[in-house]
Amino acid sequence: MGFRWLLLAAAFLIPVHADELLFAEDFQNGISKEWKKVEFTGETEHSIQREGTNAYVQAKAINSASGLAVKLESLAPEGTRLRWRWKIDHIPQNGSDTDIKTFDHTTRLFVAFKTLIGPPKTINYVWGNQLPAGKTFEHPSSGRSRLIVLQLGNANAGQWINEERDLVVDWKLLFGNDRLPAIVGLGFMTDSDGTKTTVTGCYDDIALVRRK
Repeated sequence: MGFRWLLLAAAFLIPVHADELLFAEDFQNGISKEWKKVEFTGETEHSIQREGTNAYVQAKAINSASGLAVKLESLAPEGTRLRWRWKIDHIPQNGSDTDIKTFDHTTRLFVAFKTLIGPPKTINYVWGNQLPAGKTFEHPSSGRSRLIVLQLGNANAGQWINEERDLVVDWKLLFGNDRLPAIVGLGFMTDSDGTKTTVTGCYDDIALVRRK
């Protein structure tokens, strides 16, 4: 009986779930060629910065709106989670989350999903200017792009914040119970063209993982 109890106890020490790594980028080797520019207004400056031995991307927007994105090969979304960390210097002065004229965010991370007609639908995670954390809303110029506020304002400016999101849960939250399409892209964007300001956002350790 004692031996069987030892086996049972050992079983509880074995993880029930393990994460399958689908995509990972830590920028230790710079910004690879698979990251392509996504340009709207001007060009946000992207550079590799270091803190000790760690490397990360710094995105500095000077009255500009552009980002970097990587194409993915139609990843199945079931069980997929997105992890990353980010920080800001400050939110854009007079920036809005809903007014297209001042729709700027110091950091935004987005996931693109395959659609048969029209541009891909996207889930966007933003460091908000006015709306509280947890608030969801549509992009002011397109309902195909929907957003979730994760951080708000300058309270945590200058600090690295770790994030993790369940993409299936967030898709249902933003788009309803529609069938979840394949994941075809991932990117980030720092913009300030609407507010005509200068803001700096940082991104690191971006990963897509699937819970087995």
